[in-house]
This record gives sequence, structure tokens and C-alpha cells, in this order.
Amino acid sequence: MRLRDLEVFHAVLQAGSVTGAARLLHVSQPAASKALQQVERQWGIALFTRSAGQLVPTEEARKLEAASQGMLGQLDDVKRLVEGLRSGEAQSLKVVATPAIAQQLLPQALGQWRRRHARVNCELATQHTREIIDALLLHEVDIAFTLSAPTHPALMTRALARMPLKVLAPAGYWVQECQQAPMTVAELAGQRLIALGAHDPLARRLDGLLASEMPSPSESGNSKAPSSPRIVTRVQTYPLAAALVQAGEGLAVVDALTAHTACRERGLDARTLPQAGELMLSAVWRREAGRGRLAQSLADQLATLAAQWLQGCALDDGA
Repeated sequence: MRLRDLEVFHAVLQAGSVTGAARLLHVSQPAASKALQQVERQWGIALFTRSAGQLVPTEEARKLEAASQGMLGQLDDVKRLVEGLRSGEAQSLKVVATPAIAQQLLPQALGQWRRRHARVNCELATQHTREIIDALLLHEVDIAFTLSAPTHPALMTRALARMPLKVLAPAGYWVQECQQAPMTVAELAGQRLIALGAHDPLARRLDGLLASEMPSPSESGNSKAPSSPRIVTRVQTYPLAAALVQAGEGLAVVDALTAHTACRERGLDARTLPQAGELMLSAVWRREAGRGRLAQSLADQLATLAAQWLQGCALDDGA
């Protein structure tokens, strides 16, 4: 099987006719028809049937389409690289980040990085940490940025910045005197909480902290002891947790990036929760690929920006 055979096959799939496939392949209609016949003969499979002037994929063709889609994607990547080499724009970088990072720091870091790498093609995607691991292992991205660094033998991690955790609340929830003061777990007693799914490291940490710091009335021997917080909703992302806080669903423990954005754009209030510890903003690569120059320089830019941003937040908190 040749890559050209796959190109012919997918061109006919996309166009629905030999004439349309010819235009996609930049060949004549007779050449495209002959190429399709050769593919079907070599593969020994009927790929299309004719219906109302259109070529309709057979069941076998649909199975082949699903199985070969990734190969065509890789071929497209190679073609783009060839075009870049031809035009002098030889490099590209594929980046993926969790939503909190992609919404706050990464766009600014990428903009600053772009001033030094104007000719580099860049692709940016947003995924959850579990999906990020798969994307790295499948060679779909070159570098990832996350607040929950994975521990996988095929991946290597570089810590960029420590992100404090904060409690988000609706505007005016706390009295003015409490606005800048750190919050304790005890102050969450009896509150409705919005938390991440149980698979998330922060969610597991918070669940354990609440269990250890907030004993039930029966354990304390005091029937009037404050009740433990109640997790009423679990979500997949910190930004979604912030939206639910704004909607009055409850309080949420989120990273400092999400808290900053939520306070600025949604008018929410936030207080640091030191007992919950911190999250680590990290860059992740495939171990076998190493830290490429472009990926390393973007990680450096993000680390610098994160340090500046955290310093500015500290000054604001102390105001």
C-alpha cells in the first residue's frame, strides 16, 4: 500500500465523485478514474458504489477511512514542513494547555515569544490533563502546559511556577475586613462547594483536607459542632467552577489564574487558602524527544511571565 493510494482514496471520499477528486489531486479526470480503479484492484476491495451520479463509500471503505485518518494527518504535517522548508519557514511548534493556563497566561506568553520567532508556525489546543498525556504520547503535540503535572515514565516535566489556591465566592460574600486575609478550611464549614471531578489531583487533595480538618459532630462529641462543607457539584474545569460560583451554586477552590480572571471578568471575590497548598505550573515533553529549542524558549517565556504575574498579584493583595 502506498501513500498515494490513500490520497486517491480520501480524495474520492471527500469529493464524492471522480471529477471532484481529480480537482483535489490536481490531475485529469481520466487519470483520477484510472488511479481509483488501480487502488480497488490492488487492495482487492470494492470501495465505492454509484448512486445518482455520486460515489457512495461501501462499509469497507468507511472502516478504512477511520483507520487511515491519522496517517493522512501525518502526511499533511510532512507536506506543511516541506512547504515551510521551501519558503524558508522551516519550523513549527504544536502546543496544548489546560483551560486555566490557555485563558490567562499562555496567550500573553505566546505573543511575547512570537516577537522572536515570527516565522514559526504554531498550533495551540486546549485539553484536560488526561487528554494531554495521550496527545504527547501519540506525538500530536510537542509541548504541554498543565497545573497537574503527569507522572509517566515516557514524559519529562519542568516546574515553572507555584500557583496558590484560592476560594472563589460571589461579590460581597465576605465583609471588607476579610477580603485580603487568608482563609482557613474551618471557614468552609457548612458551605456548599463546587469541586473538580474525583480524578483530579486537586479534588483528591481537597477531599482529604476536608475530611481531616472538619470532623463530624459525632467524632467531635459535640452535636452543635459546625457541619462539614458539602460538595454539591463536580465539574471538569476551573473556569466552569467559576461560572457556577457566579450563578450562586456555591463556593469553589480554584487556582490563582482562574481566580484572577473570575474576579476581573465576573466580579467575584477570592481569598487564598494556604492549607490547601499550591499547584505547580509545569511544562511537559516526551522524554525521547527531549526539550527542543523552540519548546524550551516558550517554556522560558511562560515561566518569566508567570513570575511577573504572581509578583503583581502579591502586590495587589498587599494593597
